[in-house]
Amino acid sequence: MTKQQAEKKTVKFETEVSKLLDIVANSLYTEKEIFLRELISNASDACEKLRYVSQSDSSIEKTKQFEIRIHINEKNKTITIKDNGIGMDESDMKSNLGTIAKSGTEDFIKKMGDKKGDVNQIGKFGVGFYSSFMVSDQVVVRSKKYDCQDGFLWTSDGKGTFSIENTNYNTNGTEITLSIKKEENEFLTKHRIEEIIKKYSDFVPFPIFVSLEEDKKEKKDEKEIESQVNSAEAIWLKDKTKIKEEDYKNFYNQISNFYDDPLKTIHFKAEGVVNYTALLYLPKSQPQDLYHPDRKNKLKLYVNKVFISDKLESLIPAWLRFIPGVVDTEDLSLNISREILQNNAVINKISNAITKRILKEISDLKKKNPEEFISFWKNFGPVIKEGLYEFNDFHDQIFEFTLFHCSEKKEMISLDDYILNFSNEKKKIYYISGENKENLINSPQMELFKNKKINVLLITDPVDEFWMPMKMNFKEYEFTSITKGEIDIEEKSDKSQDKEEPKENLDFVTYLKDLLKDKVKDVKVSKRLTTSASCLVADENDMDMHLKKLMAANNQTISDEKRILEVNINHSLVSKVMSLEKSQKDKFGEILYDHAKLMEGENLDDPKRYTNLIAELVSL
Repeated sequence: MTKQQAEKKTVKFETEVSKLLDIVANSLYTEKEIFLRELISNASDACEKLRYVSQSDSSIEKTKQFEIRIHINEKNKTITIKDNGIGMDESDMKSNLGTIAKSGTEDFIKKMGDKKGDVNQIGKFGVGFYSSFMVSDQVVVRSKKYDCQDGFLWTSDGKGTFSIENTNYNTNGTEITLSIKKEENEFLTKHRIEEIIKKYSDFVPFPIFVSLEEDKKEKKDEKEIESQVNSAEAIWLKDKTKIKEEDYKNFYNQISNFYDDPLKTIHFKAEGVVNYTALLYLPKSQPQDLYHPDRKNKLKLYVNKVFISDKLESLIPAWLRFIPGVVDTEDLSLNISREILQNNAVINKISNAITKRILKEISDLKKKNPEEFISFWKNFGPVIKEGLYEFNDFHDQIFEFTLFHCSEKKEMISLDDYILNFSNEKKKIYYISGENKENLINSPQMELFKNKKINVLLITDPVDEFWMPMKMNFKEYEFTSITKGEIDIEEKSDKSQDKEEPKENLDFVTYLKDLLKDKVKDVKVSKRLTTSASCLVADENDMDMHLKKLMAANNQTISDEKRILEVNINHSLVSKVMSLEKSQKDKFGEILYDHAKLMEGENLDDPKRYTNLIAELVSL
């Protein structure tokens, strides 16, 4: 059909398309700026298609430079996106622009029989074009296919019909003009358009140029060279042997906002059930907002070099939120919203795989460079251990490199070190928790353990308080708090030396129970004290004392559980109180409870009364 014979054809979209258009334009995408990402991706695909076809068909004139040009006309309120790619004929327009989810790219790949990734295509699902209607009330497409004499014009307001007619458009490629809605004028500024390109399409492999109508008027030299907006080269997709350390560092500085060198670069490509490339970094420094409640991971997700999101919580666990980098996959649709991606099966598989890889790299760092690992662990260890509080499959990997302070060594040790060098017949890993290791070492609950040189982990990271009681075991060893319940550390060979407690001691304990019944849950003769007069411990099934303090400090609702008072019968202060007449015992008995509170660093209800009673008792 010649141009003179051409008639304008108005065609209805396929069944339910108007409803689908409404969904695409108003619900599918989180941000309206996505429209430009989608149209640039389509333009890039068109260029890639023609590049591929021309390689195998010598009769096709080779294009010197594929490019994408965006022109803004503020006066007419239009944006035009133009490419010099493969173009469309009438049939292509009906098929690709007249049917929702009709994938021209996917169909093209099938026809070319490409199974090895020779055609580097971005869009595979066909609804991205319709995002144009989020910001425009009319879309006009002019296009000429590389092997067709005629150009065609496609027009639609997205409300149910479109028209196709011949046009005198005689340049290979496609030109899409959007009539921008009044309320979307922000997209008519050059700065805003360039900002969107840098954010989403910086690594599209063809140069992207932006111009304003005013720019054209001001140009005196028509040959003036415009600067391209995008970088057009994704470092993570380059051959690793061709990337310099300086290039890796510069990219790390760019995406992390750090200006030092990364501790480790992790760059790999995965092929299999899910295909993706990842470029990740272990940082040396803590981000300032590492412990901020609203801190999210900053890992960037790309689909074939097109940016999708850096706010995807499901891409990497929150306890690895300090890892900067990019993940690029070809197995996702560009036009899936961030909300849908959160529960996407492909994302979940990628997340699982990169988490395993990161943990392996951290473990290797510990083995190969212990000094660097120690510095890394001090910065990020407390965050990584949040992963032990979650129900996941990574606990064993985290345990491979997790370190703890302990009572029997100056250096931090792993749980495997504890079992290898400090194993005990009870098959227990003993620990005590508090604010700093110096106070913990001097805690009254530590006295017997220090005397017998039994190693105790000194837990100062609050997160450990949460996962240790929940985890319960490492291998066959049970995590056991030494500030809870009964402590039985005697070996089997020592059991024969057990003696029955003298009656006077038991009577004194019974007396204290009655005296302090409103303050303590129970009173017992202590097996753990050697030099202190008394201490407080939690019951076996109650919350550990320091955890209770932490939760109270964070305004968490906690049960009002009383603690157990343990007394050292052999201590002079206890002996002194025991020896008093009942009337004096009633007066001085609470000293032992106040003494235990002071040893825990707690405030007394009446400190003056306590000091007066101590002074009076000494003078007796």
